[in-house]
Amino acid sequence: MKAPLFFAAAVLTLSAAASAEPSFTPHIYNVLVETCSHAQDDDRIALNKTLKASRLSKQKAVDKVVCNGQPLVTFARNANAVKVVSMLEPYENRSKGKVSISDVVAP
Repeated sequence: MKAPLFFAAAVLTLSAAASAEPSFTPHIYNVLVETCSHAQDDDRIALNKTLKASRLSKQKAVDKVVCNGQPLVTFARNANAVKVVSMLEPYENRSKGKVSISDVVAP
């Protein structure tokens, strides 16, 4: 009786863990790599072209793109990419004033 219950719990746990991992298509992965490399190289024109070609707004890039575990603007700052940082700073400042509310269920 305990063996089937344990097996069912293990299957549910593994399937939940597998679905929690982000899955990237090769195209999305290439766009992210290009975005991060252009930011690191301080090439704002190429970064802008990559964002436009992938239909990714600058605001979404600032809010969502992570390079080496850092947000895009922080990654560019650490790489001393002055032109890219000056292009993306206004979008970073816009997202600072946002407030999100999430419900937390007590255990």
